[in-house]
Amino acid sequence: MSIFSISDATTQTIGRALDGLDARQRAIASNIANVETPGYQARSVNFEDGLREAMRRGDPTSATIDVTRSMAPTRLNGNNVNLDFELLESSEAVLQQRMLTQTLTSKYTMLGTAIRGR
Repeated sequence: MSIFSISDATTQTIGRALDGLDARQRAIASNIANVETPGYQARSVNFEDGLREAMRRGDPTSATIDVTRSMAPTRLNGNNVNLDFELLESSEAVLQQRMLTQTLTSKYTMLGTAIRGR
């Protein structure tokens, strides 16, 4: 069962943000795995703009998750992965995922309390 079938707009927004962060983590993992691959171009993920627009339209589930190639300068081997940047981005995404997961857990805990009446 999808989280979207039993949720309100706030929960749907959190769910879609988690989808975007998951895509970002996959791109970061791929970038790190290919740090020494000649010609590899780092990927980046933007979901915040699409989520903001989807929320404005009232349908967070329609938010787009865009994966693009980095335009950062390349090294002599044509690779443009910056390991320091990728590790920082990964740490930031993990913290965002934790915050959103905690928010979702709190929301469902309140819902459970309201249903039980205590």
